[in-house]
Amino acid sequence: MIKKIICMVLSLALLLPLTGCWSYHGLNEITIVAGVGIDLDPSSGDYLLSCEIIDLASTGKETGVKSKIVDSRGATIFEAVRNAKKRLVNKLYWGNAQVLVIGNQLAEQGGVSAAINWFISDAECRETVSIIVSQEKTAKDILTLQGIDNSVVSFEIQKIIDDDQNTTGSIEPVPLYRVYNQLRSPGVCISLPAFHQVINNEKPTVEANGEAVFKGEKLAGYLSAEESKYYLFAKDAINGGILTLSSSEQDNQDVSLEISKNKTKTSYSYKDGRIKETIETNTDVYLDEVKLGTDLLDQREISKLETAAQKKLENDISDVIKKVQTEYDSDIFGYGNMIYKKDPVLWQQLSPKWDHLFQTAQIEVKSKINIVNTSFLKHS
Repeated sequence: MIKKIICMVLSLALLLPLTGCWSYHGLNEITIVAGVGIDLDPSSGDYLLSCEIIDLASTGKETGVKSKIVDSRGATIFEAVRNAKKRLVNKLYWGNAQVLVIGNQLAEQGGVSAAINWFISDAECRETVSIIVSQEKTAKDILTLQGIDNSVVSFEIQKIIDDDQNTTGSIEPVPLYRVYNQLRSPGVCISLPAFHQVINNEKPTVEANGEAVFKGEKLAGYLSAEESKYYLFAKDAINGGILTLSSSEQDNQDVSLEISKNKTKTSYSYKDGRIKETIETNTDVYLDEVKLGTDLLDQREISKLETAAQKKLENDISDVIKKVQTEYDSDIFGYGNMIYKKDPVLWQQLSPKWDHLFQTAQIEVKSKINIVNTSFLKHS
């Protein structure tokens, strides 16, 4: 009987700490941040924060979720965050922030690491926040645009990032923790999704526009959305999108292949003081569009299209790698990091001269395209 009483008392004691949330705040006590842009004031060196916040006063059943921008500045990111309170009744709540926009000027000056340090260490911020680069004059210019599907542009950007790899294949999602880790990893440079302003139905809106390429922490240049597709192939980071090619020797693109799945294998060799990288891609595609008159039941026609697609893919991947090698000298593909992980002794030997070795590395691309579905029925 005594044992039962003791067990009951202990059980009740264990339940007491579970009766509530120690850090609970009502919606009337917080200002929810959806996204934030970081710029640099060139005259003072201060950080300029542009926080997109949920406008609870204007949000309703008829109007939907509304947002507005709150600006602040400070000598550090944390000071700028706290200074926003001077203009707000409530403190900023960062637990729902989706996007961190790095201003173009800040990226060019090599301020990525300094910009993300507070966000990675703060208890409220999520480590999965997506980081992008603004191709407009400032990061704020992106956050002040209007979304097409969502009135909160940060949520619109996040949805574009989430869906791109499976539908378009033009950007690589890069969460906060991964950028932090890559900046501290040997033999790899970061690349971040780039966004810019476009006109849709006579109104400005936001659009994904390829990759921002970094050398160390400084912005080196950009890859277009089309070039970024082949960068994703080289990194084994593509799950969807469209490949277009010509069914004849002409330049017109009249064939559309939808990417079903892809696997990229990368290997290297080091001989006579030179690195050779071999990239092998194996891609299953659906034939969704082809010129009228093509016999899709003729295996020779299918094989011809596969061969043409393979050759084009090999050339396009090679061109992108060559551009990054020669123009940006930035190992965003992580070839150096691959050597570091597989052969640390060799990496210790190569790392002091890796910039030169990467620029002069021989690249061999081998692609295999498999048309697994033509959307065509026999006797149809």
